[in-house]
Amino acid sequence: MKILTLGSINIDFNYSVAHITTPKETQASTGLEMFPGGKGMNHALTLARAGMEVQLAGMIGEDGVQMLQTIQDGGVDTSLVRVIEGEQTGHAIIQVDEVGQNAILLYGGANRRIDEAYVDEVLEQYGEGDILVSQNEISCLEYILNRAHEKGMYIVLNPSPCTPELLQMDLSKVSLFFLNEVEGRAMTSYVQPGDILIELEALYPDSEFVLTLGAQGAFYKKGASQCYHPSVSVPVVDTTAAGDVFEGYFLAAYLRGQAPTEALRYATYAAGLAISRPGAAYFSAPTADKVEEFMKNAKNKCAK
Repeated sequence: MKILTLGSINIDFNYSVAHITTPKETQASTGLEMFPGGKGMNHALTLARAGMEVQLAGMIGEDGVQMLQTIQDGGVDTSLVRVIEGEQTGHAIIQVDEVGQNAILLYGGANRRIDEAYVDEVLEQYGEGDILVSQNEISCLEYILNRAHEKGMYIVLNPSPCTPELLQMDLSKVSLFFLNEVEGRAMTSYVQPGDILIELEALYPDSEFVLTLGAQGAFYKKGASQCYHPSVSVPVVDTTAAGDVFEGYFLAAYLRGQAPTEALRYATYAAGLAISRPGAAYFSAPTADKVEEFMKNAKNKCAK
């Protein structure tokens, strides 16, 4: 089993603000940090820190070459990443307020240059039983899903951003969906988690679902099998990429053969550590030993 993350690679510009800027308002930022980001990079880096071997594919501009070395140093195989001359690396402008909530503006850049020829080149070395992790921050997604399905790959999709174009695709080929309540509402028109999960199963009866609800915890569902894990109580510093960290750690546990209940628990504690630290996954995604230590200490506290 090989794991491929084919997704976005961004340069994140992280601005600290008193509150999320409102229309017609101008406010000063109290801090700025720049670091590697994008859901593709976040997923790959988190999987690597969780102890999995993972290969990252995607496209960057010439301004992202130095960042690529940083990602490699994090234990991710970036040999499939292509540098596009004359193109900017995708980037995100992220506002993080004083209570850790964020607002994100994306610019696709080189992420939107992924084409069918590149997808064929990347998927050539993958086959039945291998894992594809992707999302909707890149171009050519429908072709990616179709080719991966033809190869018999296990397809993991985060349907973010949930655009009208995405909803017109044949998503029945997806093996496992990771989504939050915003994407769940967009895909089903329902608000309540239970209704979202029921409708998702009706739409895609052969798929599995992980629905994350932030402070309200997370659900896993496949057919009649459903489980839930509450969130952990931690000081919230920055929620940026918490969902990506959750996804990476859930996948790491699940692909190792752990039951969904245990995978949810593992992911919940990893995400709890992530939101207690500033920055996206590059800074906030914990290593497996830190997650296990956190879980052990929480168990000991509960036992007293």
